[in-house]
Amino acid sequence: MRYEAMEKAELKVERGVKILRLAGSPYEMGYQHGRLLAKEIDLMVKTTLPATAAYVALQADSELDRAEEMLWIGQRRAEPHLPKELKVEMEGIADGVRDGGGRATLEEILLWNTNYDQWCIYCHPNFWSCSPGPDGGGVADEGGREGPAPLAPPAGGCSSFSAWDEGAGGGGELIFGKNEDNFNMPGQLECRMMVVAAPDDGFGHVFMTYPGMIGLDGGVNEAGFEMMTQLSSMRHETMAGCGIAVFTRLLLTRAKTVDDAVRILREYPRCAGIAYHVADGVAREAAVVETSSKRVCVRHPMDGVEALWQTNHSNCYPGWMGYSGYNMVRDQAPVNGLSDVSTIDRWQAGLRDPYNFFVQAPSRFERYGQLIHDHYGEITPEVAIEILSDRYDPYTRMVRPEGFPSWTNNILCTISALYPDFAYRAREPVGAFKAHIANMWSLVARPEGGDLWLAIRGFPAQRGGFEHFNLHDLLDEVP
Repeated sequence: MRYEAMEKAELKVERGVKILRLAGSPYEMGYQHGRLLAKEIDLMVKTTLPATAAYVALQADSELDRAEEMLWIGQRRAEPHLPKELKVEMEGIADGVRDGGGRATLEEILLWNTNYDQWCIYCHPNFWSCSPGPDGGGVADEGGREGPAPLAPPAGGCSSFSAWDEGAGGGGELIFGKNEDNFNMPGQLECRMMVVAAPDDGFGHVFMTYPGMIGLDGGVNEAGFEMMTQLSSMRHETMAGCGIAVFTRLLLTRAKTVDDAVRILREYPRCAGIAYHVADGVAREAAVVETSSKRVCVRHPMDGVEALWQTNHSNCYPGWMGYSGYNMVRDQAPVNGLSDVSTIDRWQAGLRDPYNFFVQAPSRFERYGQLIHDHYGEITPEVAIEILSDRYDPYTRMVRPEGFPSWTNNILCTISALYPDFAYRAREPVGAFKAHIANMWSLVARPEGGDLWLAIRGFPAQRGGFEHFNLHDLLDEVP
């Protein structure tokens, strides 16, 4: 069976983009993944995971031993909530790694697949308490924290926009743009890849990720559905739930409409605060679904505006941009260091504080609004790439010079992101290293027809240029 499974898989480099093609049952796709990338998965587990522990140690002001323990506690809390098919896929990855001559274990692969959920939880001061509970897992503490606030918290992570009909112009086909922003931890830049998945059950789809990780930050499926994730930290967070890798695959495999996506996000328990920007290219509809471990709120476009955008702070404030419903901003305020959100004006003023080190680059939200207004009705793929490559900060009214990092979370933070280096020390052999946040990949898509423009070779990604692919052609090429 394993030999036959490998006949349906392929790993190749096309125009400088690593492409992993998978097909079959969850176990078969996992096995293919592990077998073809055994060496690279070992690198992620032995190099990048220890770097994550170093990051958590700095954020939590803890020793490395304690940071590693915290990560394992988080993994144990998350594992019972894994959908069966995705757990089976990870089991397949582990078996494939073993047969491919690698050493990464199933337990390490399970931990690796919680990496970005734990990054999200520990990136802000009011993080989840992982004090061991009676079952060996952690205890959610409703915004309690261990130790003092970190001295050098990271900046923003990820942003997106969509436009359709009159907002997009031309034939009105929905267009979606997304920047995935994160650290260049040791070993990662060279391992970025695009995965083309043709499951036996569900929609064929494409997503970007790293070796050994079943998903990460959204993608597009053959039904014309697209989804992307943005960190949106909340006081209600726990590792006892499903994270972004899990929801990426659930949505891409099962969702066809915005309503499908909302239903799935309500149906499964959630861990970190995440805003899911979802779009149906066929119906030409989009929404942002803001989630925490306790809440799911849906923000629709403003009346008469056929466009939507999202960065890393909540915009679910009643009366703001046409939203009505639960006030998610109140749940985010203590996490983002916002002292007064009693009115929209006071909330907005708090977001603009240049020396708030916890709010995550809200200037980009304002800039997206400006750019969409400027290009409304003329948002072609070329214009979308221009938007995702923008380096203007509306707060300072300055263009961030290329190669020059932002100063704080609110000074020179731009859509094309580049933040300062932070110094870390991981367990040997990784040792001391520096890392910073920038655009890991940048994606423009017209999901209805399956067209994709992907930048994944530079850092920021846009520096390496965009390459065009078509999802339907990629699926047809699966062996």
